[in-house]
Amino acid sequence: MRGYADFVPMGAAVTPMRSTDSIMWTVKFRNGSLKRFKFPTRTTQEGKADPSGGFPAGDGNLADAQLFTGPASHGLPALVALKK
Repeated sequence: MRGYADFVPMGAAVTPMRSTDSIMWTVKFRNGSLKRFKFPTRTTQEGKADPSGGFPAGDGNLADAQLFTGPASHGLPALVALKK
């Protein structure tokens, strides 16, 4: 299936239906055929995702240049704070 320009302007229809773990597209093509495509939207259950990905989280200091799980998640040594 190619993009919208191939089937929507000439009487086709696309309807998305979303659930908590997947999205299903119902596509009605120009020739009248109907197909459904289902794709998962999550790989973990709702509320169970680990935001740090198993890496140690930073100290929450917004003044430094360190990201949330950096530099450990990037495989780099710790950043050295520059003095003003």
